[in-house]
Amino acid sequence: MAGLELLYSCVAGSITCPQDVVVCFVHWEIVKSGYKCLGLGDEPRSGDKKSELLPTGWNDSKELYTLRYKSNDDKSNFLVKAITVDSTLIFNLMDSATEQVSDLTMNVSDYVDADHLQTFESVFKNAEDLSQKVKSQLLPSVPAPRKEDKSSQTQITCRRQATMTCSCRRKGTTPLLTLPGPLPVS
Repeated sequence: MAGLELLYSCVAGSITCPQDVVVCFVHWEIVKSGYKCLGLGDEPRSGDKKSELLPTGWNDSKELYTLRYKSNDDKSNFLVKAITVDSTLIFNLMDSATEQVSDLTMNVSDYVDADHLQTFESVFKNAEDLSQKVKSQLLPSVPAPRKEDKSSQTQITCRRQATMTCSCRRKGTTPLLTLPGPLPVS
């Protein structure tokens, strides 16, 4: 959780409720994934600049948090809204480049100890679970680049073909594919 403690210490004085803690955590996950915060609200403002920090006034409204983000490569923008409904926080993220929307709903008390809002060491409960939920349900997935050379792709193809041939023979049918020569051994 490198960096979260530093971010939290920057905003701890302004945190007044458990929802603030979760919004701070989600902001940290967004920054870790390659984005910087542009500011508050739905629309750009003059003077917006990319920052890893939460902007002044980020938690003025406890019912609706609205933050804008831009990717480090300037190719993508996010609009993130968090809406408080009783003890639940509902996040909506819209990627303006793809117009895709994702959401995450959570019970705040599952992840925050309300009695320790000012103490980083004890404020988070189930931080790993929360991190996984944010990554899998809220943040858009970016497939990792594949770096396979042709020989490994050939071996994978050969193994698939060998499996297909073997399964056909077991069922007593004629194989659909017969491989010439022996299979490569890895």
